[in-house]
Amino acid sequence: MAENQDGQERTEEASAKKLADARKKGQVARSKELATMMVTMAGALMLIATGGQLAQSMQGIMRGSFSPSFLLSPTESLPSQLYGLLVHGLLSIWPLMLVTLLAAIIANVVLGGWTFNLSFKFDRLDPIKGLGKLFSVRSLGELVKSIAKMAFIGLAAFLVLQFMAEDILGLGLQDPRQSIANSAALLDWFFLIVSLPLVVIAAIDVPWQLWNYKKELRMTRQEVRDEHKESDGRPEVKAKLREMQQAAARQRMMEKVPTADVVITNPTHFAVALRYDEARSSAPVLVAKGADQVAARIRELAKDNAVTIVESPRLARAVFASTELDAEIPAGLYLAVAQILTYVYQLRSWQTMGGEYPVAPEPEIDDVYLKDLL
Repeated sequence: MAENQDGQERTEEASAKKLADARKKGQVARSKELATMMVTMAGALMLIATGGQLAQSMQGIMRGSFSPSFLLSPTESLPSQLYGLLVHGLLSIWPLMLVTLLAAIIANVVLGGWTFNLSFKFDRLDPIKGLGKLFSVRSLGELVKSIAKMAFIGLAAFLVLQFMAEDILGLGLQDPRQSIANSAALLDWFFLIVSLPLVVIAAIDVPWQLWNYKKELRMTRQEVRDEHKESDGRPEVKAKLREMQQAAARQRMMEKVPTADVVITNPTHFAVALRYDEARSSAPVLVAKGADQVAARIRELAKDNAVTIVESPRLARAVFASTELDAEIPAGLYLAVAQILTYVYQLRSWQTMGGEYPVAPEPEIDDVYLKDLL
């Protein structure tokens, strides 16, 4: 099991922060075998698809380079003619080059994602560390993998050559043009079939590279604790946590506004929502309160949910200052709140049965008590 310099075992999975830091340094999971396989297979398939056109283009270039007009042309015109042949050749092979380039990019991006890092570490020039890496377990694994790869490819090539032996020997009995075309087709399929062992090697190497990458980034328990302390100790992190906690608490508070019996307002600066359930509490309970924008949101929710809104500036300020959320109102406000609730019940009765419209009361609050609160 991997250990750090202090001798502690690296048993913990890498944290999101360590993974992000490793990515910034360009340390991501990579598989050379996957890239080799995808480039080789893409090239082989592209040769099968466009090999005929490529052969014709190469044939035209060869004819042009051995034609009397080219061989007997003046020395001054040779550079331009050579340049024309070069451009013709590049235009012929650009689809193959483009496909293999895309395959190489995709092979690297699909496993470890896109990274770009120009940093240079001088310790990589240390010959002692270089020798240590040369004789490391990783190097031994790479050597075994290379030997296995060459063995698989060699075996595949031997079997394919045995299977194609008659076709290869028959090329000498064919017309030269037909023989060249058939030999090109045989080479394309030979290239593809011999590349198939790379698929098996890549299928083994990719999981191993992912496992080894996670293993190298494992952390000790002390490193995990230190990282948590560092993250929790940052002022911006604490501020963000407080903001998230306040937002969550405000959301829970707002969800209780529709259950209130009455919302008492200042009328604009303060709003408090009260609920009275005789079976659960001996006094009305404050389920929501807020100032300014929060108060406006409470009033909006009360209107949307048909909760009675009563304007009583002194009582709203008194409840706001004296009562915490989900707590019963203090005894000094019983009478004033009872007058408001009585008005609410009378208003509900009027809405159901009609009759004389109730008049909103002026809650009685002791000035001395109110002064002590505010």
